Amino acid sequence: MKHQVSRRQFTKLAIGAAIVGFNADARSWVTEASNAARPFDRLPKLDGTLLLDEESRRAIAIDQGNMFHRVPAAVLRPGSVQDIVVMLRYANRHKLKVAVRGNGHSRYGQTQAEAGVVIDSRSLNAVRVRTPHSADAQLGALWSAVADAMLPKGVTPRLFPGTCLALLTVGGTLNAGGIGLASPHHGALVDNVTDLDVVTGDGRLLTCSPEHESELFEMMLAGQGQCGVIVRAGLPLIPAPTHLMYHELTYTDLDAYLRDQLRLAREGRFDGQRGDMRRDQSGTWSFVIEIGKFFNPPNEPNLQALEEGLRFASAAAPVRMTYRDYLFRLEQRGPLPGIAPAGAPSPFITMWIPASATKDYLSNILSLSPEAAALPRVNGSDGFGCYPLNTRCFTRPLFKMPSEEQVFSFWLFRSVKPGDEAALSALLASNRDLLAKMTTIGGKRYAPYSMVISSEEWQAHYGPEVWRRFVAAKAKYDPNRVLSPHPAIFEER
Repeated sequence: MKHQVSRRQFTKLAIGAAIVGFNADARSWVTEASNAARPFDRLPKLDGTLLLDEESRRAIAIDQGNMFHRVPAAVLRPGSVQDIVVMLRYANRHKLKVAVRGNGHSRYGQTQAEAGVVIDSRSLNAVRVRTPHSADAQLGALWSAVADAMLPKGVTPRLFPGTCLALLTVGGTLNAGGIGLASPHHGALVDNVTDLDVVTGDGRLLTCSPEHESELFEMMLAGQGQCGVIVRAGLPLIPAPTHLMYHELTYTDLDAYLRDQLRLAREGRFDGQRGDMRRDQSGTWSFVIEIGKFFNPPNEPNLQALEEGLRFASAAAPVRMTYRDYLFRLEQRGPLPGIAPAGAPSPFITMWIPASATKDYLSNILSLSPEAAALPRVNGSDGFGCYPLNTRCFTRPLFKMPSEEQVFSFWLFRSVKPGDEAALSALLASNRDLLAKMTTIGGKRYAPYSMVISSEEWQAHYGPEVWRRFVAAKAKYDPNRVLSPHPAIFEER
């Protein structure tokens, strides 16, 4: 049984004493049975619950990377935004670190706070359509809930994440950046936000937008939770299409694949676009472009005209599906095979490579053996995502992109068997090598899938002007450095 603590109803621990406060000197929670003479501050009034049992604390100290397990002192399940306000003020008084965790999709322990407080955002999950052009979503709302709330009203965000919608929360995605199949046209998820409600690191509830508190707005989006907690996001809406035609084009010529991917992204022929590089059991690579075009029956897109001039080797039969089925197609497949075994250490990395350097850079990956690559394998085959983006669509200063007009995104979903420390060490070394080569050619890392790096490396990643702004925002909004202790952007390791 989980032991929950709130000011509304104290729950007894196994020893029979209720938690009533925090002892700053001993760095421990205080019970009614403790020596009352010790200095401690009483718990703030909460609408939700504070979990202190070992089971809850250990359960939340896990993410999908399965490499870091930092156990907090407590887990807050907020019953209101005000709970986050008062807990952050409380944490500032007692020098407690605070992290926010949604669905645990991070890879490098970014949502953990050892001996601190982890806010489980999933209890704040409301979604509301304000007008035909705008909606609100709380930090713990899953993107599947966003779709469920909006599609019946005939509206949709411009962009959804490109993975299972039930895996990601709105707050977590906006802390990271977020990429979807429409990103070649609309940029990242953080480029598609109108306004935010934020609880700053020092416990102030502020509304920000491009017109009001604009610097906070910019430093929150893709800011990895360093300056505050996003508690509400305003999402712009457009009319939802009813159907989509999905098509896969397979290439055996790498040059043709890269050229056609860039052409399609530049010309915007399709509404959704991504790509994969796949190696069969014989070791032969093929390259697949996945494209989708929205339509409303009875008018269907003319694929022959849309694909004119493309040099693919073969094409699958086009698939017609509803827009909803398109959004939820990964959920409908069930668990994705081969991504990573349960509990397996999974040091994923994602990079943005300048288009002019992509072919040469690919040789670093295509030459790896299946064992060294450690990529997802299905029926003996492995592969990774590789598709283009237009950098002009990415406008947020903390979502760093190379300087070229077009880049290729590389998604290396690597993993090793649980308990194989030697294999994990080798894989981490390989990741560091790939990232170093990426930096040399002017590439940029996707911050949440970027390994554990030093403050100096973060500074080089953001560049001097953005770094100056980020440091100033951290000092202004989280002066005691309470929030998001990992990935330790602003401190030495």
